[in-house]
Amino acid sequence: MRRSRLTQGWTVALVVLIGGCAQTSAAGGAPDESGEYLCQGTPVPAAVLTDGATADQLGDEAAAALEGASVPDIEPEQWRVLTETSTEVYLIRELPEPRDSDGERRTHELLGAGWVDETEEGGEGWQLLRHGDCALRYDLGGLGDAIVALDPDNPPDAASSQVHLLITEIECAGGKPADGRVTLERLAQLEDRVELVIGVETPEGDQTCPSNPPTPFTVELDEPLGDRTLLDVAVYPERELAAKG
Repeated sequence: MRRSRLTQGWTVALVVLIGGCAQTSAAGGAPDESGEYLCQGTPVPAAVLTDGATADQLGDEAAAALEGASVPDIEPEQWRVLTETSTEVYLIRELPEPRDSDGERRTHELLGAGWVDETEEGGEGWQLLRHGDCALRYDLGGLGDAIVALDPDNPPDAASSQVHLLITEIECAGGKPADGRVTLERLAQLEDRVELVIGVETPEGDQTCPSNPPTPFTVELDEPLGDRTLLDVAVYPERELAAKG
């Protein structure tokens, strides 16, 4: 028996893992504004995504970061401010169109600039520190992230209480399946939807980084699925599960 972690802002119940099956239940609802996501390891408070200040509201000192060395031209009103100090500015925005990469749908773009003693153009000033897209994921603490898909060989059956999934570990794992390491962190069984949060316990020791194979994993519901929608709420925006191509 394994107790699930208490993630921020959620009521999480006892998780029972038996082989490749899991059972749990919890109150519904996506992460509230006290929750936190991660983009490229950078914390992203949920409230910032909807109510955060935009980059056109930066103070004069921080706004100068947008003119720093290697910082790309942006439209500031499209970006939310994550960090604003005299030495560091981090911004995030939702992409106009998601980008698919290695089976992961990336929905957001992160940009970070910092004040450094020596820029690539010479002399002290603002310099690009980080820039790239990501799948915005809920912070699962010590658990690694996973791509969650329906098993095309065992599609959802409205009359069944079992949901067959394929879990692909994102972090390096030596190209091995995640058997015995998949954790159902949260399962909310609601009237019109079933919400899932699934992570993977990272393997011990150094790992090589070939592509990881999908691992079959079965979730046991309290009652037949019916016409309820299956949702991965470990990502933002939440995503309806689809069969792995």
